[in-house]
Amino acid sequence: MIRLMVVDDHAPSRQQAVHDLTTPGVIQVVAEAETSDESWKVAQQLLPDIILLDLHLPGLLTTFDLLRRFATLPRSQVVIFASDSKAADVQDLLDAGAAAYVLKSDSPALTRMAMLMVSRGSRGVISPSLPRHLTKLTSVERSLLRQLTTRRKLPQIAQQMSISEASLEEALNHLREKLELEDTAQLTKWAKKHGF
Repeated sequence: MIRLMVVDDHAPSRQQAVHDLTTPGVIQVVAEAETSDESWKVAQQLLPDIILLDLHLPGLLTTFDLLRRFATLPRSQVVIFASDSKAADVQDLLDAGAAAYVLKSDSPALTRMAMLMVSRGSRGVISPSLPRHLTKLTSVERSLLRQLTTRRKLPQIAQQMSISEASLEEALNHLREKLELEDTAQLTKWAKKHGF
């Protein structure tokens, strides 16, 4: 049985998640929380197996602060439960300790499946609505994509990243190949579309 804590400051969303995800004999909601601070206190006391965590919460702790703290708990895993799909942040959150990233617009069956996968040890589980390439991008590649959306010229980007223009061109070629895009204009468009 998966012991689930649902953290969301929007009461109707939280109640809907509790209703949709409770599955007799499989998933039991053991706690709810509205703020980042409350979620940390409750998680320490109850040690849920899975924490379904809304991305934007009121409170003193940021999502990244929470991920660091939740990582210290003996068995709790975090599934980010986001209302938006700013794809650029997905891998950053996974790198920071989240085991999965799902969207509130995903069907309850997909969210339950992600939680089951996480409970069995899977990491890097993302919503099928998000581009599959996201979990394959390195932090340097994500940084490069963010630089492309700043409208700087390539020499300026190379200088900003402290690399030569030749190294930048090589990195861009590798990234275009990885994302199956033809040129830098398409790469920039892809980066903007996915929130970089």
